Amino acid sequence: MRNHSVVVERSKLVLSMLTAVDRRDWGDLAGLVTDDVVYHRPGCPPIEGAAAFVEFYRRRCIVASGRHSVERWVEDDGQVFCWGRFEGVTHAGVPLNELFADWFEVRDGRVARRRTFFYRPAV
Repeated sequence: MRNHSVVVERSKLVLSMLTAVDRRDWGDLAGLVTDDVVYHRPGCPPIEGAAAFVEFYRRRCIVASGRHSVERWVEDDGQVFCWGRFEGVTHAGVPLNELFADWFEVRDGRVARRRTFFYRPAV
């Protein structure tokens, strides 16, 4: 039988990470991923390492502000998959209203791998 508290903790980790991105809280974001985190995102080469992960959001991501709304998540064996909607605005002032899905691998209480899926290229 799966430990329910572990499921809740992993789901909280994912929600905390998305919230840190939305708040642009780079210190919190860095603490939620492993030093060797790998992030696969459409339209980008793999982003490797905690510093590069945070730097992507600080400097390269087209999003100026917004909020992830997770509709559901599924967790099993150290992995979390969630899906929902992101609403925000780009640095150029273009509104964003995007469906997304994310897969996460959790190791030692932090995100070690992330893969994002969008319903259109390179958001």
